[in-house]
Amino acid sequence: MVSKNMTTPPALILENVRLAWQDSGVPLLNFQAQMGDKLLVLGENGCGKTTLAETICGYLMAVSGNLGRSTRLGYVAQQPKLPLLTSVESYFEQLVALSPGDIVNDMQLCMSFFDLSQHANRKIGDLSRGWQQRINLAQAWLGDPQLIILDEPQTALDTDGMTSLRKVIASSSATILIFSPPQTGCESLIDTHIHYGDLC
Repeated sequence: MVSKNMTTPPALILENVRLAWQDSGVPLLNFQAQMGDKLLVLGENGCGKTTLAETICGYLMAVSGNLGRSTRLGYVAQQPKLPLLTSVESYFEQLVALSPGDIVNDMQLCMSFFDLSQHANRKIGDLSRGWQQRINLAQAWLGDPQLIILDEPQTALDTDGMTSLRKVIASSSATILIFSPPQTGCESLIDTHIHYGDLC
């Protein structure tokens, strides 16, 4: 676990949160992640990990409770969609153009995290699923995020891709939450594991 400066507000805080799928008999979610924390949330398929991830990101509304988080957010969805007819470099240029002011990391640097420069001029749809997942991961770091949510980031990654992801996570100053089923390889990405049920 990364050391914490307790004078800094948490990067993520959930207080008595009930998700859209939860019935009244399920315990409320109470959880904090401090700035710089790297956490792996493990849970079986269907237990609500993606619902929680999407609620943190604001795509779903919590039924009740309070949820606060850092405003600079990076997110990789479980089943992201990319513009398949666009080149890799053009896609990143479009994302940079959408970023507010100077709150953006260097585009070439983010691409280099996952060795994407060699495919800069290729259409995204011409790349394998593994390389498309590298694009998804690289764009999560583009907005200089303080909080990064990765929903099953190991999907389609080969050994080299997992090695790159491990290095990027280790060197990042952002708070990172990874959501994954057990025994998918994500356990090797970071040292601090919690089970989804422990959050309730």
